[in-house]
Amino acid sequence: MKLIVGLGNIGNEYKFTRHNAGFLVIDKLIEKTGIKLNKDKFNGKFGIGDGFIVAKPSTYMNKSGEFIHALCNFYKIDSSDVMIIYDEKDFKLGQAAIKIGGSSAGHNGVKNVLHFFPCNDFKRLRIGIGRDMNIELKNWVLSNFSALEMNIIEKVCSVAADAALSFVFNDIKTVIEKFNSENK
Repeated sequence: MKLIVGLGNIGNEYKFTRHNAGFLVIDKLIEKTGIKLNKDKFNGKFGIGDGFIVAKPSTYMNKSGEFIHALCNFYKIDSSDVMIIYDEKDFKLGQAAIKIGGSSAGHNGVKNVLHFFPCNDFKRLRIGIGRDMNIELKNWVLSNFSALEMNIIEKVCSVAADAALSFVFNDIKTVIEKFNSENK
């Protein structure tokens, strides 16, 4: 069993913010697979597909690890079979990449996941949100995408959803090589 989790903040006011890029990928994934997030447990919503679980924490970003840890314990999922999808401020808008390991790079959601999974072998699918250096980071990540930016994000979320699904059925090295080479 594999686990694919999008990071984001709950509430309609955050739905199309940069910090919710992970949730937007999960929305695209459930649209493509028909999976419904019909289970509500451990402070999160999730749905079960054929060999994998798709999930969104119902907590704020900086508490995401608690939900992921509880799901892994309940379903006996090893951390190496987990993919976390989240926004990456250091990537230009629409750029995306998968990696294994690394630091939180200041991302509070990832920092909390690392607290619960110190072995750091979970997969990370990072979605570029760009960075406006004239705006304080906190305000930037909580700002909505413009209409033009949403067109770019929609495209990358669709490709990222395909990559996340590929992670379920294929060797991660193959998935990384294909996805990362196509999304520079």
